[in-house]
Amino acid sequence: MLNRRIFLKSAAAVASAIARPVTALATAPPKLKVTDVKVYPMKTGQVFVEVFTDQGITGFGECSPMMHGSGYVAIIEQAIKPRVVGRNPFDVEAIWRDVWFSRYKLGPMGIFPQAIAGVDIALWDIMGKALGVPCYMLLGGKVRDKVPLYASAMRMRRKPVEEVKFIEKWIEKGFKAAKVHPYQDWAFNQGYDDTLDVVREFRAAFGDKVALLVDVNNAYTVERAIAVGRELERYHCALFEEPIAAYDYAGYRRLCAALDIPVGAGEQEYTHWQHRDLILQGEVDVIQPDIIKCGGFTEMRKIAVVASLFNRPIRCHNTQPTVGTAAHYHFWVSTPMCLEEQEYNIEFYALRDRWPILKEPLEITDGYLRMPDRPGLGIEIDRKVLTDQQI
Repeated sequence: MLNRRIFLKSAAAVASAIARPVTALATAPPKLKVTDVKVYPMKTGQVFVEVFTDQGITGFGECSPMMHGSGYVAIIEQAIKPRVVGRNPFDVEAIWRDVWFSRYKLGPMGIFPQAIAGVDIALWDIMGKALGVPCYMLLGGKVRDKVPLYASAMRMRRKPVEEVKFIEKWIEKGFKAAKVHPYQDWAFNQGYDDTLDVVREFRAAFGDKVALLVDVNNAYTVERAIAVGRELERYHCALFEEPIAAYDYAGYRRLCAALDIPVGAGEQEYTHWQHRDLILQGEVDVIQPDIIKCGGFTEMRKIAVVASLFNRPIRCHNTQPTVGTAAHYHFWVSTPMCLEEQEYNIEFYALRDRWPILKEPLEITDGYLRMPDRPGLGIEIDRKVLTDQQI
């Protein structure tokens, strides 16, 4: 009995040490205090967040641009900021839980967790800067030195030959995987569907040397998705993304049982609880969370644990190629289940291609993303662009 007690006590101590953030294993973190939170809705549709501290260290984050900027201003100013100002940014877990549960009537999906994400990412940026380490070090360190990307064509009204021609430029740059967004009406089998035409054109152009991902944005009924999916099997599709309505977990279970290609979903799940249900009830093969939708690093860590527990690869939804991609990078290099190519937006993007919001562009070579080992997110914002393009 005594030996068992000693063993349990020792095991508990080890578990406690493992559960602590990396910062707790070093010297005590600086005693910072959040003094302000600002929201920057942009003319281009993006929404950025900056968190300020009493020691002059600031952090930057991004919210998913799927909602209007004024909505984020209202949510962050009225619901989140009062729960964050005055707190130590190193208390991210306590801050996250306080915001989430004290404002629970705002709901578990959509604009609320996306607003939390912008603030949370900024807090992690501050922590890294305060300690002089990249954010990935706070997440457990690197499991890979660089991240393979796939070229994501995101417009849905190109003709098949135009879609493939557009992607070809990125394959020539060294990308070894690409995702097509064929055009369908979001009305479940109503209207024109060119999915298989695009896929045939893709394989005719690239053969099997380029991995093919197909995203139809919830366009199909289960029956139609099974029919299309069986055709996609012939073309060695690496991922069939969101074939049916979000949250139709019973439908996903039927679909995944019927197909021999990986089915992915998760960009419309916002918490680790929802991703758990997507796996247990929907039985999807790949989960696709988005750090600027899912509440930032604090919640994404929990989603990563769920993925590991059920042995599901993570292929993040990632449409924002500046701050959002920088945040994703730290998650990707530190998360074992990010096994395959991750999404990179290859469409025209004003804050990357016309008015660069980052002073130094992200380094992508031969289809791989690498970032310098700088503190925090490792990026510097161009303040003139931020000011000029702000609403």
